[in-house]
Amino acid sequence: MFEFPFRTGPALRRQSDTRTSSPPALSKLSLISVGITDCHIMGWKAAQKLIHHWKILRGDNVMIIRGKDRGETGTIKRVIRSQNRVIVEGKNLVKKHIKQGQGHEGGIFTVEAPLHVSNVQIVDPVTGQPCKVGIRYQEDGTKVRVSRGIGASGSIIPRPEILMIRTTPRPTIAGPKDTPIELAQEKTYDSKTGKGMPDL
Repeated sequence: MFEFPFRTGPALRRQSDTRTSSPPALSKLSLISVGITDCHIMGWKAAQKLIHHWKILRGDNVMIIRGKDRGETGTIKRVIRSQNRVIVEGKNLVKKHIKQGQGHEGGIFTVEAPLHVSNVQIVDPVTGQPCKVGIRYQEDGTKVRVSRGIGASGSIIPRPEILMIRTTPRPTIAGPKDTPIELAQEKTYDSKTGKGMPDL
């Protein structure tokens, strides 16, 4: 008689009980949709909490509402979207011990530590108080940020000027792979004369 090479019975059923199974991990397609291409960067719970539509931008004037620098204002120096954190210039300073290596000296340095985005609020340009940010469309269809909340003025929050500066200037001279302007402006299709129509 053939015998199974593994155990059967109540002991095995207890081991294979699936009532306390962990939730499924996000698929690679859903991770790409939230801006993550490597699945090993964070877990599925952290990926679900990422902010998709950011209302705080680099260069905004914000006030810290929690932490050791509570009540102080500063400028957003960097936005870390993969961690929902921001770095405020000159705030939340910590001591960093850096070992000496090739090309840099070691020692104890004071650096700016990231803050969670929920710990900062944009300063209302009229009242100077922290406020929430809303989105409004003007008559010409332009999308702008406005201050909202209790005591907010409802004024438009201007886009930071630092975002208007391009890190790489636009090329003014056509390169070897650029299409000449004459070919780009050439009319190759005319529905009335049949120019450019395929031969059926």
